[in-house]
Amino acid sequence: MFWSVDLMLLGFMFAIVYFLYDIVKNRKKTSFFRKMAFASFIVYLSFVYHYTLGGINIPPQPAYAQMNIQLIPFYFVAEWMQMYQQSGFDWFFWNSVKLTFFNILLLIPLGVYLSVLWRKTSLKKAAVFVFLTSFLIESLQLVLSVTGLIMARTFNVDDLILNTAGGVIGFCLTSLMFGAKGSGSRRKGLHF
Repeated sequence: MFWSVDLMLLGFMFAIVYFLYDIVKNRKKTSFFRKMAFASFIVYLSFVYHYTLGGINIPPQPAYAQMNIQLIPFYFVAEWMQMYQQSGFDWFFWNSVKLTFFNILLLIPLGVYLSVLWRKTSLKKAAVFVFLTSFLIESLQLVLSVTGLIMARTFNVDDLILNTAGGVIGFCLTSLMFGAKGSGSRRKGLHF
């Protein structure tokens, strides 16, 4: 017998406690909007954790211990073509397309948060940060899968590419929406 502990609820509770603490502690130092944005960032991180890793198995389950690594860039395109040739536009094909789309969507908010909360102004810095975040997620999936702490997951280079693209899209959209002001060190509309 084992339990699978989902840490998403703990993330929500931590966000609420942090938000209330921050309101009391830093009443005038930080705007309410910025406090809300940071609390939503904590909730977002909880969601990313939940979506990418799932629950932690206590005790670890050796039956789940696997090492799956996919290092071929854009392999998902070949999978789409193979699925289409075998079955046309069936459920498996569209599920694969959906998962690809979700990999792009997953880190779009991170790009937005980089621009809004930390005021990153360099696309290169934002892209590197998003890539390293995606690499951390993929590495955790591999290590925790091998140890049996989570259900088997795959270290997938396509996820790195798609997640990074999503984060860059989020960063660029935020930059376009609010534009650069002066030297680019602050953005219009984000003074909080």
